[in-house]
Amino acid sequence: MKKKYLLLSLLLLCLSFSNVHSQEKMFYGTIETKDALKLLKVAPSDIKILSSTNGFSAVKLSHHAAEKLHHMILTHGPGFIYEPSEKQALQTIKKLQSRKAHKKRASYTISENQLVNQSLGLVNNTNIANHIVELENYGTRYHTTQKATQAVQDLKQKWETIANGRSDVSVRIVNHSSTSMPSVVMTIQGSDFPNEYVIIGGHIDSVSPERATNAPGADDNASGIATITEMARVLFQMDFQPKRTIEFMAFAAEEVGLRGSKEIAQDYKNRNINVLSYVQFDMTNYKGSPKDVYISDDSYNSSTLNDFLASLMDYYNASGNHQFTYDYTRCNYGCSDHYSWAQQGYDAAFPFEASFNDSSPYIHTVNDTSDRFPTANATHAAKFAKLGLEYLIEVAKSKTSVSVPTYCDSRGNSVNDEYIQNVLLGAINNNSGATNGYQDFTNISTDLEQGSSNTITITPKWTGTIYKEGYTVWIDYNQDSDFEDSGEQVWIKSASTDSPVNGTFTVPANAKLGNTRMRVSMRYNTTHTSCGAFSYGEVEDYTINIIEDDGDISTNICDGVPQYDSSQSYQAGDRVVYFNVLYERTLGGWNRIGNCGSAKITELNTKQILVDNTNVIVFSPNPVEEDFITLQVYNELWKNKEVIIYNVNGKLLKKLKMSAGSNNIDVSKLSAGVYFVSLEDTGKMYTKQLVKK
Repeated sequence: MKKKYLLLSLLLLCLSFSNVHSQEKMFYGTIETKDALKLLKVAPSDIKILSSTNGFSAVKLSHHAAEKLHHMILTHGPGFIYEPSEKQALQTIKKLQSRKAHKKRASYTISENQLVNQSLGLVNNTNIANHIVELENYGTRYHTTQKATQAVQDLKQKWETIANGRSDVSVRIVNHSSTSMPSVVMTIQGSDFPNEYVIIGGHIDSVSPERATNAPGADDNASGIATITEMARVLFQMDFQPKRTIEFMAFAAEEVGLRGSKEIAQDYKNRNINVLSYVQFDMTNYKGSPKDVYISDDSYNSSTLNDFLASLMDYYNASGNHQFTYDYTRCNYGCSDHYSWAQQGYDAAFPFEASFNDSSPYIHTVNDTSDRFPTANATHAAKFAKLGLEYLIEVAKSKTSVSVPTYCDSRGNSVNDEYIQNVLLGAINNNSGATNGYQDFTNISTDLEQGSSNTITITPKWTGTIYKEGYTVWIDYNQDSDFEDSGEQVWIKSASTDSPVNGTFTVPANAKLGNTRMRVSMRYNTTHTSCGAFSYGEVEDYTINIIEDDGDISTNICDGVPQYDSSQSYQAGDRVVYFNVLYERTLGGWNRIGNCGSAKITELNTKQILVDNTNVIVFSPNPVEEDFITLQVYNELWKNKEVIIYNVNGKLLKKLKMSAGSNNIDVSKLSAGVYFVSLEDTGKMYTKQLVKK
């Protein structure tokens, strides 16, 4: 009898331990809904979807599910964000669409030519290669291991050594609540603007299925940490002293949900730290694609910062000894540590080693070792060190540089395919031909009244093929010889084939009186910053004379009305401006009040075209057994957009150019199964599931 009780007790103990062990392996996180649904199919017992909203889901998942996400669904990054509790996971998905911007954007200008060129010549690719091997030799840097902590402590010492006792430099360890692994941060205090931060970073942890025993992580992400360290070494060799504070960060536990970077970015936001911008270096040494640098253009990244990185490469790396090429690629939710900063409202960017589909096939395995790099001696990573130095020096600026009140240069490198044919604003009605990518028309001017609403019209000219063009207009309202102040970017339009294009803006009531400059930019396939060169398109400058308000009452019914934001919940009586038309929310939909610029209501036409994000795409039948589905796209988002269909493995199967708000789509060639239908090129992605029987 005693033996039976003993056996029963041991069995209960084992079951109890098993349950506890199973619970310990499950944790909370957030993930894109489309990826959660895919994960549910391949690992149904290892993920539970708690709630979904606006394309994101709060989930509970296991490490096994996280590995499946790595290896079967995504091309890079963990793809999920670790959350300490169910409550916080649910709060996160509610806040994803409502983050607020930070205090001030960086001054994205190119002026430090001498210092940048000096720094490029000092980059030593052998230093990067040797440092990659140092980190690889830990064997693993999985976040729960002692080796991971040791790698961070050793990096702290390495950074302190290269700083060589400079009084303006400090290096600190940051401990976390979500992981036992610490992060390390090195700070170079700014001389003129110490409260403005320019930050670069990457994760130092590694992962493989063996986790604690073998995760060498040579490319992911010893390469990024070694590249960042070489940037710092070069700056110290130059004795570079920045005007703005520079920080270098090596994050813990990125591979298990961006834990280190999330805590640090949240802390900076909570303490109101003014981070001008953040750039991520995660995998820099596997050249798997024809171009050298691939800028990720996910919707949460800053298009302005991306454009600036492209401008830097156009300016410094288009030719000569430091030449390299660039292109764009798409990552995913929770792609890497820059996502943590973007979610706190900071400008963030992520230049990557290749197109994500062509990046290293060895990451997250025991084979991620330095002997498998396609190029020897970290020559590929050295290009990222140069880009990082260009970014740091041009944004932080040098203590010794003298500010000259002159407008920065901006131009298109080629006008062979497209250029600005006409600009119309007030008395400005200027037709022009193709020249050298920039034209100075500051001898042409118009008066604009303080507080007045104005419409600018730009007409593009294509010499052959009609391409998508992006447009931006700036006016230097405070006359300080730049376009970087709040409100000076007066109008922007994402790339389209529309012709002409027009937009409305209001001159601030406190705009400085007198002559100032207006800059008009047209760039192929995207918009541009106010400074720097770009590949295709044109820039034109004009003069604006700001005059006093004559006291007349405004006749624009749209004055003071905010632009429509599809992520907001509107109440009856709320008014918004959408596509230059004024609408009012009713209990049953939206009333069209009239066109902006008019003095009175011109029409009262109830037309429900402003819908919630979840209702942007509607199609039927679903499930479908026939050859066609009818797809309806609302919010006028169908204009110049494409619909794509892909399978559960993310493979693109079909792409359709929208010709109207409602389209019939042929699905006869799709076999029975689950697919996803997405609306692309909208600044965000709208996705719904389609079932084919």
